[in-house]
Amino acid sequence: MSFPVVHLSSKRRIIHRWIYFGGLALLAIGLPSSVFLMSVSQIILFLNWLAEAQFREKYRRFFDNRAALIFTSIYLVHILALFYSSNWDYGVSTLRTRLPIFLLTLIVVSSAPLPKQSKKWLPFAFAGAITVVSLFSIRIFLTGDFNDYRELSPFVSHIRLSLMVVLSVFLMLYSAKRTFANHKGLSMLSYGLAIWHTAYLLMLYSLSGLLVFAAVIAVLTAILILKLPRVWRAAFFSAGLLLFFGGLVFLLSLWSNVTKVRDKDIAKLEQQSALGTHYTHDPKSPFRENGHLVYIYIAEEELRKKWNMVSELDYDGYNRRGEPVKHVLFRYMASMGLRKDAEGFAQLTERDIEAVEEGITNVRYTQWPWIVTRLHQTLWELHHYRIARNPSGHSFAMRLEFWQAALKAIEKKPLLGWGTGDIREASFYGLEKINSPLTFERWMKPHNQYLSFAVLFGIPGMLWIIFAMVYPPLKNKCYQHFPCIAFFVILTISMLNEDTIDTQAGLSFFVFFYNYFVFLKEET
Repeated sequence: MSFPVVHLSSKRRIIHRWIYFGGLALLAIGLPSSVFLMSVSQIILFLNWLAEAQFREKYRRFFDNRAALIFTSIYLVHILALFYSSNWDYGVSTLRTRLPIFLLTLIVVSSAPLPKQSKKWLPFAFAGAITVVSLFSIRIFLTGDFNDYRELSPFVSHIRLSLMVVLSVFLMLYSAKRTFANHKGLSMLSYGLAIWHTAYLLMLYSLSGLLVFAAVIAVLTAILILKLPRVWRAAFFSAGLLLFFGGLVFLLSLWSNVTKVRDKDIAKLEQQSALGTHYTHDPKSPFRENGHLVYIYIAEEELRKKWNMVSELDYDGYNRRGEPVKHVLFRYMASMGLRKDAEGFAQLTERDIEAVEEGITNVRYTQWPWIVTRLHQTLWELHHYRIARNPSGHSFAMRLEFWQAALKAIEKKPLLGWGTGDIREASFYGLEKINSPLTFERWMKPHNQYLSFAVLFGIPGMLWIIFAMVYPPLKNKCYQHFPCIAFFVILTISMLNEDTIDTQAGLSFFVFFYNYFVFLKEET
């Protein structure tokens, strides 16, 4: 293939390179703050790429880069799998969504290097945008204008934002320690942003974000330890084992709290409350809080009257999280070991009433740090999913259901998969096969990117995509820089419990920083 040779003046070449940098900076700013900016920035990058011409040179740069060809083959897999997909409309929509895998990589790899000393400012643009977003989140938090902590992320998905914040922390630490080591002011600013973003991550109440943050620290610490003398390695290894087993013991103690049984003698349940109201009992219901059965000793007439006397929320209505008030009240009182009658209700404090109104189901959640609460909730979901087999309304339990459904879909078509557009059809098939109690909805997907790849493209397709993601950073040795390691740890772990690249924010985050670490160059 031949292209006409277009000679650009030096001035015009410089203008195009700065537009190129501006487009990348705008994309970095848009990642945590605006889907609109994500789209506009990529349009600017593409139009600038076209206007710059120089296609013969760009063609050579791109096709001489084996790592880039392998990475962009991910998009080729999507195109090929469209031809045996039954849902072409959704398949074409998926191709359009994932176009940046090819297009942004083509632009970055085929373009001339960025102006000298400009690449280092892209992480600052990204971190600056996160800082601005954090101010919006703080405003929401302080005004109390939210019903769920996911609403603290006003512009993009709560989980995606938490992953971005994690990466920003390590980008700023690297900037402080290496990039701006000789510039005291910028170095201190970078440290300040790293601290601020760590605090922001805690404020977001994202368990996924904190677990990924902990995993990045663990991996980076392990790499540093391996460089130490043998004696120090042994000491740190022993300390790591102690931390691991300490954490395991802690999780087992939480699991014990979830699974303990306190109401052992339920054969002789009393039938009337102290006021003479007949109790409702359902001892076969497996739900427990702190070992106490939830659905025994319920005197609804008494509870309804007492609750409506002290709360603005109707007993038969919904709380601020959209959940039935009375069922949250049952669970909360059970967690205190109280009967659900007037006598038991009298022992609730004003703080307890507010907790129920906020959707808190266990009295200990008002006492524990939020991360312990979130771990306990996850274990509670797991336990009751095991015994009741109904994941409805519980995010972790629903993920377990989706994973099983995905495995059934993969089992049906293991070699080629279902095709680019058939993720919904595959999910529906899998949920039917496992006799799931869930009513299928359009958003129900595997919530695991690896399983999604296997469902759509078969096991060979999934393995090729993993190879296409892993080979370029290894070939280009980007693992020599710890922010790059942090990014790939974030990507690898987030793909275990999320369809990370199925949204525009997630895909743009992935493609932008993949190119930033692996392919983006600047003049030396």
